[in-house]
Amino acid sequence: MIEIFNNTITTVISSFDFAYCISVNILTYLIIKLIDSLNGKKTVSTWSKRIVLLVVILSTGVLYNKIGCDSKILLNSAILAPVFWSWIIKPICKYFKIDYRDINVLD
Repeated sequence: MIEIFNNTITTVISSFDFAYCISVNILTYLIIKLIDSLNGKKTVSTWSKRIVLLVVILSTGVLYNKIGCDSKILLNSAILAPVFWSWIIKPICKYFKIDYRDINVLD
């Protein structure tokens, strides 16, 4: 039973590039935060955030692919990145009050 668990964990870890996921999330957060600061009182729409995420995923993916990362791992990681943000990072940011609207970049 422990061997099955260890094999499953090893497979999951080797199927994703966690540095890529973190890079995508941090870069997306910073760009959305910059857009939010430039918008003033107007909130950034959900679709704008999604477009920023897709652009960051594609540009970072191209860079990682040029470096030599496997395309299958990048695709898995691109799917994991927004899930990782929604379920783990965003609740932590809200708890520490560092969400988009809670801090000011340009002030």
